[in-house]
Amino acid sequence: MNKFQIITFVLLTGFVLSVPLAAISANATPDNPWTSTYKTPGVIMKFCQNAATTMQDCDEKYDGYTWTDRIYVLIYANGYNYDSGKIDTIGKDQGSGNIKVTTRDSSSTNVIFSETGPDTGVFLGVVKMTGQMSHAVHVENGVTVKAMGMNMDNYTPGSCTQMQINMGMCSVGIGNSSHDWAVKLKTDLQDGAVTVAWEVNEDIHVVKSATWEWRMGEIEFDKEQFSIGEPITFKLHDADLWVHHGDFHTYYIHAWSDSDAAGIYVPVQFTANHDHGGSLGGGDTSNVQLSEPASSSLIKYTPDGEYKLYFWWQPGGVIGVDKDYSINLMVHDGLTDIMQSKLTYGMEIWLNGELIEKRTEKFAGDGHAVEPVRFDQRGTAKIVITNIFDSDVSQDFSFQVAPEAIVKQVVGKHSAFAEGNIPEDWKGRIHGHYVDELVGSFDVTFSNHSFDKNSLRVSDGDGIYVEYEDRTLPEDNEGLLGGPYTSADQIDIRAHTFVFDHLVGMTTP
Repeated sequence: MNKFQIITFVLLTGFVLSVPLAAISANATPDNPWTSTYKTPGVIMKFCQNAATTMQDCDEKYDGYTWTDRIYVLIYANGYNYDSGKIDTIGKDQGSGNIKVTTRDSSSTNVIFSETGPDTGVFLGVVKMTGQMSHAVHVENGVTVKAMGMNMDNYTPGSCTQMQINMGMCSVGIGNSSHDWAVKLKTDLQDGAVTVAWEVNEDIHVVKSATWEWRMGEIEFDKEQFSIGEPITFKLHDADLWVHHGDFHTYYIHAWSDSDAAGIYVPVQFTANHDHGGSLGGGDTSNVQLSEPASSSLIKYTPDGEYKLYFWWQPGGVIGVDKDYSINLMVHDGLTDIMQSKLTYGMEIWLNGELIEKRTEKFAGDGHAVEPVRFDQRGTAKIVITNIFDSDVSQDFSFQVAPEAIVKQVVGKHSAFAEGNIPEDWKGRIHGHYVDELVGSFDVTFSNHSFDKNSLRVSDGDGIYVEYEDRTLPEDNEGLLGGPYTSADQIDIRAHTFVFDHLVGMTTP
């Protein structure tokens, strides 16, 4: 090697060694740890009280949870979006560092978060807190209600053992959908915190925490006084009563009057929020066909760029199992973005890698195609639009099918999705599967008895009472003597109103 070649080699070597590590691999794979996230991760973690799938839609919350609540954790980590055509995962054994979820009573690193959709770079994991199954929350009319807990009655502090995981006492798992829980951890007593920590790489850790607190039940009548002939109505609030989203249990509240000390037992239930806020009042929910793509459309160009496809569904939000949807499709010119009429196309419907239906020779004269779909299983769905304008051109759209519908928007009278208006009484009380508002109602009778209804016997001017038994009391003074609930197992919370045999405010002859 001559002198000139040696100098050139030294210069080139110095240049290569000066390249930042972040640029070593532009095409990172799970087998190649040297990704662009190594030095500049740009990772964001959020805790959401709603079932959000985008960072923008996340309703962030870091306190005020209950010990049986669930937290929707979103992580934006575009550097781990390895494959734009599929749903990637992060966490244990997924080509990334471990995700560790910890409460004051347990922890786990066997955690996997799933991407919310192909090529989103946003990963979702649901942290489920269990409460203590052996703890009675409410006892009334011969019915005992215990906190959510499933098989998790072992409350010895410490990390989950493999045996506990196998026995379902400290379960960790991930289903086909990123809306399944990513980790379930036991949460003892009412005060606590949960922390999610992700080791992005050996130099970068992203950590967030949230807390939950003890709470006392609240009960109140809707009015200070009632008149004959109108129902007696009241509201109970106590999120600790929540048991399980799949079954709305009936809770009984004791009601009595000055004339009837024995009284009656009034059933109440949580207000369902299975659509996660989609029907909270307001808006026109009639089945109106959209005349233009909604803001939540999935938009893709065909591979050759000739056409631009707008793809969305009604009702909006996250598609759930066993619910009817209308798939909407419009095809625009790729350059001018002008909608094309006389649309011919085909459709393939896939779920979890299996072709479940194929539709051919479809036509939409005005260019707006609407196709009904229904999925009977959760998982990853893919709809392929084929034979666009009788050509070989096709395009696919992938999305998650959750265990239940999460309807964020409703179809409005102006052919667009509109947010529902949240009732004033619900603000601050909305949880993932329920609203912390248990409404009760009963009738009264001024006779000695009622054979037609379970009515409360009253006299004119009687006081009426309802009472809620709260058994989730705080351990004051860290369990030492001196706190107001040190020796109490329960507290009876009571509300009071009056009933009259004439219209209230009216003078009787």
